[in-house]
Amino acid sequence: MSINIYKRKDMRGGGYAKRKFTYEEAQKVRADYKTGKYTQHDLASMYKVSQSIINKILRFKTYVKI
Repeated sequence: MSINIYKRKDMRGGGYAKRKFTYEEAQKVRADYKTGKYTQHDLASMYKVSQSIINKILRFKTYVKI
């Protein structure tokens, strides 16, 4: 079974077919981190992405609503 990248692109609401998060999910990552209960590595494990993606989300380098 292959992934239909066009369907995934529409589901994530972004212009990039391999997006891991929606804008709202990225906001939740930021809120989770802000509580102080989780490290970046914890969040990366929870969301099954790399720590560098989490870091970019937290620094508003990606998933920024324009």
